[in-house]
Amino acid sequence: MRNLAFGLFAALFSLAGFAQPGPYVGQPGKDVIWVPTPQVLVEKMLDMARVTPQDYVMDLGSGDGRNVIAAAKRGARALGVEYDRSLYQAAVRNAREAGVAERARFVEGDMFEADISAATVLALFLLPDNLQKLKPKFERMKPGTRIVVNAFPIDGWTAKETGTAEGDCGSWCTAYLYIVGETGGK
Repeated sequence: MRNLAFGLFAALFSLAGFAQPGPYVGQPGKDVIWVPTPQVLVEKMLDMARVTPQDYVMDLGSGDGRNVIAAAKRGARALGVEYDRSLYQAAVRNAREAGVAERARFVEGDMFEADISAATVLALFLLPDNLQKLKPKFERMKPGTRIVVNAFPIDGWTAKETGTAEGDCGSWCTAYLYIVGETGGK
C-alpha cells in the first residue's frame, strides 16, 4: 500500500516546480512529499471532529499549517509539528498573517517523536505507513480523543464517520473520523 500511495503522490506531483525556492506542492520531505489538504477538506475534517474552542488540536507533519490555522480560527488551541524548516517557517508566517499566532503554534520536529498525549483532536494527512507507525501512540491516547485523517484510513480501525468534501478538493475529498476507545485503540 505504501508504494501505491507514494507512487500516486509522485505521479500527481512529479513536475510540481522542484526548482522553486521555499515550500511547494510535491516538495520532498523526511517521510513523505508535501501535498497540502485542500481547504474545503480541512474544514470538513474539523467539522467531522466537531472542533470547539475547548479543544487542543494537533497536526503531525503540519506542512504550511492549514489544519492548525483553521482550528485556531475556530477558537481552539492548536499545535503543528513539521520536520521541514521551510514548511515550518511558512506555517509560522501563515498563522501570523491569519491573525491566529497566539492560538496556532508550530514546532520544528519529528512527528514520530512528538508528545501527542494532550491532544483532544488529531487532524492528519499522512500515508498509510506513517499512520501504521503512529498507531501505537494513537492507541495510548485518552479515550474519546478524535482522530480525523485525509484520504487514507487507519488500517484495522473502524471509522465512526466517513465524509466527503464538496467543491474544489481534487483527488483529496474523503476524510475518516476515529474516536479512541470506540472505533480504534485500546
